[in-house]
Amino acid sequence: MKPNRLCHAFAGAALLLASGTAVPAASAAACAWTPSDLPVPAGTQQSSVTATNHQGAFSGRAVLADGLWHGVSWRNGQFVDHGAKVGDEPIVGLPDETRSGTVLAWTAIAAPPYFGPSYAILLKNGQAEKLARPADGFLRPLTINENGDVTGRNMVRIGTQYVHRLLRWPADRPGQVIETVLPGGYEPADADEDGTVLLQSPDGPALWRNGTVTPLAKIAGAAGTFATKISNGRVIGSISYTSPYRTYGVLWDTDGVPRVLPQSSDTRAVNRDGLITGTTDAATGGGVGIWRLGQFVHSIPKSPTHHMWLTVASDDGTVAGSTYNVHDGTGESFVVRCV
Repeated sequence: MKPNRLCHAFAGAALLLASGTAVPAASAAACAWTPSDLPVPAGTQQSSVTATNHQGAFSGRAVLADGLWHGVSWRNGQFVDHGAKVGDEPIVGLPDETRSGTVLAWTAIAAPPYFGPSYAILLKNGQAEKLARPADGFLRPLTINENGDVTGRNMVRIGTQYVHRLLRWPADRPGQVIETVLPGGYEPADADEDGTVLLQSPDGPALWRNGTVTPLAKIAGAAGTFATKISNGRVIGSISYTSPYRTYGVLWDTDGVPRVLPQSSDTRAVNRDGLITGTTDAATGGGVGIWRLGQFVHSIPKSPTHHMWLTVASDDGTVAGSTYNVHDGTGESFVVRCV
C-alpha cells in the first residue's frame, strides 16, 4: 500500500472535524487510537480484512496486479499471497483463522451471487485441505475455533425456495460434515469458541446450543432486531425503528440484556473482551466507531472521498478495516491500535 493513500483517507475525516463535526472525547481515553497501513505489493488495487488470529496477524482478500481477487494474510508485517484459486475454484472469502495459523477459506466456481458449487477450505503451511460437503446445496463456512471445529451454513433449494441449514465440521471427525435442519426461518450467522451458534431470522436473533434454540431478548418498540457477531458469550447487532427510519448498534452482554450502544448506528465486530466496532450516528460524524462494552471510546468521522469499515476486532486490543476510494475504486486495509 502507498502510505499517502491511507493518510489521505484519514485526512478527509480530519477535514470534517475541522469543519464543525462534533465528536465527543472518549471518556476512557488513556491512549491514542492510531491507524497504520497493512502492506501490499506494488500494483495492488484493493484489499480488505475479514479475519484475525487475535495475535497481530490478519487475513482477507486483495485485488493484485493481475486484476484478480487473491486470498491474503498479513503475518509479522509481511504480506502472504494464498493465490486466487484452490484448484480450479476461486477463493471468494477468508472468514476466520486460528491462533495457530490455520486460515478458513471459502471457494466457489460461479461468479456472484455464487450459486455454483462451493467448498470450505483449510489453509495451513502452504497446503490446502478441502472439507467434506453435503450432497447438495451451496455452503459457506463462517468460523473455526481453536480446536479446529468449523461452523457454517448451507443454502438448499426446497421447491421454489431456499432454506438455510447449520453445518458443522468437527475436528475429531475428519472427513465428515454434520448438517442440521433448523426451525423455520433461522439461519446461522456466526459461532462462538464454545460452539454456540448465533442465528438470525425475520423474527430476530437467537442462540443455538446442543440442539436448543433460545431467542435473544428484544428492545421494546424496535421494528427490527438483527444479530452481527458473537464472542465469549457477548452478541452484537442492531435494531431499527420506523417513522422516521433509524438504526442503533446493540450489545447483548453475558446477562442477555440488550443495550443500545451510545452514538452508534450499527455494529461490525466484537472481541472476547467486548471491544466493538461499528458505524457511528450522524451526530458523531457518520463514520466508524469503537466501543468498549457499552462505552463509546473513539470515532473516525465519515470521509468525503473514502468509504471506511472496521471489520475485525482482535483479542489483542487492535481493530482492523478497509477503505474504498469513491473516485477511483481503489481500497486499502489498515489497523488501528490504542498506543
